[in-house]
Amino acid sequence: MRSHTTIEQTGKTACGIHVPEEVVESLGAGKRPAVRVTIKGFTYRTTVAVMGGGYMVGVNAENRAGAGVQGGDEVDVEMELDT
Repeated sequence: MRSHTTIEQTGKTACGIHVPEEVVESLGAGKRPAVRVTIKGFTYRTTVAVMGGGYMVGVNAENRAGAGVQGGDEVDVEMELDT
């Protein structure tokens, strides 16, 4: 599933990407599926988290550096179920 979104900075260094509920449902693996996320050609594995009534995937410092992005950047994201 591809989308265009903004990397949200949720704390001093914490960053993440909001995941629409319909994307989580379309993956068909429950509310906290393991996923592969690709940003600017850089792929990493993570798990969708439930936060504040919505869904989010974290983008830690290592993954931001690998993708060459930072909090506040608009990016194209590809997310797929990690099987």
